[in-house]
Amino acid sequence: METKKEKFSITQRKGRCIQVMFDGTDKWVSSGCSTKKDATLWAEAQLRNKSDFLQKPAHEDFKLVRRRGRNIQVQFKGSDSWISSGYSDELNATLWAQNRVRENKSKDITFGEFSENFYTRTDERSFRAKNMRKNRHYENHYYYSMDGRYRNYILPIFKDLYMRNIDHMMIDEWFVSIRKATSGEKMATNSMNKILMCLSNIMKEAVNVGIIDTNPCSKVDKISEDSNPRQPFTEEEMLIMFPDFDHKAIWVWGGLMWASYFHIMKCTGFRPGEIAGLTRDNYYRELGGIYTSQSVNSFTKNVVKRIKTTDKGIKAKIGLLSDQCCRLLDLHIARMPKDQEFLFRVETGYVTAFTSQKHFKSFATKAGIELNGRTQYSLRHTFQTMIAGEVEKSHVEELMGHTKYRQDYDHRAGKKRLEQLQGLRDRLSNII
Repeated sequence: METKKEKFSITQRKGRCIQVMFDGTDKWVSSGCSTKKDATLWAEAQLRNKSDFLQKPAHEDFKLVRRRGRNIQVQFKGSDSWISSGYSDELNATLWAQNRVRENKSKDITFGEFSENFYTRTDERSFRAKNMRKNRHYENHYYYSMDGRYRNYILPIFKDLYMRNIDHMMIDEWFVSIRKATSGEKMATNSMNKILMCLSNIMKEAVNVGIIDTNPCSKVDKISEDSNPRQPFTEEEMLIMFPDFDHKAIWVWGGLMWASYFHIMKCTGFRPGEIAGLTRDNYYRELGGIYTSQSVNSFTKNVVKRIKTTDKGIKAKIGLLSDQCCRLLDLHIARMPKDQEFLFRVETGYVTAFTSQKHFKSFATKAGIELNGRTQYSLRHTFQTMIAGEVEKSHVEELMGHTKYRQDYDHRAGKKRLEQLQGLRDRLSNII
């Protein structure tokens, strides 16, 4: 059986290598191959070697041509002249030409041109796609956050600079002087280090594609982490924000919906997106708890069928609610439109972390709480601090949705820890 290909035919005869007949000839020649795929590749190579222009351009920035008795010639985009590659084979000529293209681009490409849409692209050669191929499955939140850092702090400074002119001294001077884009206030060291990592990812990719030789960020030291982790709220502050009487709780948070929202956060330590993604079916009144495997992405404002730890093996979250929280939630659900599926909605749609934080800051301040940098997320730290030492660590991990016990969420004072260990002290007294 013969198979017609472009500019040649192939045929396979029993007991022999596949034969090839090129157009314009009446002769079958052996390809030396036993499979049609290999024979086709062999025939295409023969065509390339016998023609002037190579059949398939290897790169959009240049053309190759083979002339009898000479090395392969290269014509670069934007030029009318042909220059010798110094090689007679297509592979090395292509590699040589690609290297010349990289050298030329490194001389005139700016940071803004190279880094355009670096964190938002999704094509096969994008930063995101490369991470996925290496089993680094970051959430959309990671890429949106990095893109925000890139646009707010990096692009305004480096946009018009040539890549080859950006060195580690320039980066270091900029890095230590970073201030908050909105207020100009001093930025937390952890946030500053994330901005440096954001720039480093871009410069590392520039090294990979040959635009620059080394990553200048690798010579810039991160700022030492300060000893000011996210702090919890005190018992006195929690009593002010979450009074025992339901009507007072509703008053503190400016309405029933928000009172229900933040009481869930207090009782469960759920992340804002996880609470925003709760539906009627996620609430088990008879069991006094909630269960969910979805959340709201605050950047895209869409519901995603995953939570932050899905890729780490924890695909769902559970939470136990206090009697007061259940009462508030029952009343809220009773007043909801019957066709409303999600428990918490605002006029613009789903509740984002930005919306809930704005509300939290406003009403906690009105209640007399001095936040001092603390946010709604501090309620999550408060939750673990309150239950740590009172229940098994495995239960703490399950309720927090952590794959292991996180000491950085445990802010118990030394006295509290000693009080919780008094039972063990009595046992040790009989042993030691």
